[in-house]
Amino acid sequence: MSLDLMPPSVPPSSAFSLAAEANHRIGNNLSLIAALVRMQGSRICKNPRVMSGDEVRLILEELGGRLDAVGRLHRRLADSHGASIEIADYLREIVEAVISSLSFAGTTELQFTCDPGCSVSPEQALSLGLILGELATNAVKYAHPAGVAGKVRVDCHRHQDETIVLEISDDGVGLPEGLDPMKSGHMGFHFVRSLADQLGATIEFHSDCLGLRFLLLVPAALTG
Repeated sequence: MSLDLMPPSVPPSSAFSLAAEANHRIGNNLSLIAALVRMQGSRICKNPRVMSGDEVRLILEELGGRLDAVGRLHRRLADSHGASIEIADYLREIVEAVISSLSFAGTTELQFTCDPGCSVSPEQALSLGLILGELATNAVKYAHPAGVAGKVRVDCHRHQDETIVLEISDDGVGLPEGLDPMKSGHMGFHFVRSLADQLGATIEFHSDCLGLRFLLLVPAALTG
């Protein structure tokens, strides 16, 4: 981030501090993504079944989606002069990219809303983007196993107490019976829990025959 582009309200020392903090968190999340790739590779090696081309493509698309979230944030940081980022466009880009890469044309409809003023720090934006990408991927892949057209709804709003609430839901079959996302060893859910811990956020899952609904509540003290 070039200091000559910083507005007078952001001192150079603060700019360096903000950039260092954001880069540190981004580095941590890249390490987490790398760990997931290694875990995936280990599981594949232990599975004697030969994977199909479509299965390999989906694994690579998921990895690409996680890296894409990091790249999109870096581009926004290059254009940002402040300590916080409005996340509406960032989150929309991520979920649209996931749906475009994983679903056949016309099989998944996106409904997206985000209130004005939903802003967070850059490192928090990355965690939110990665969580949204992971859950949108889960919805596209598993909500409708029969392949029928489905809907994914994303809503981000700020409560009166300044808490930011991110909601992701689908109209699919819900979670398999007995699967608890808060305890599951599934890599995607483990990734989501780790990112929520980074945010100091509360997560909730609600699943029934009408679909899966996920809520992430980011405390006001942590948002911009």
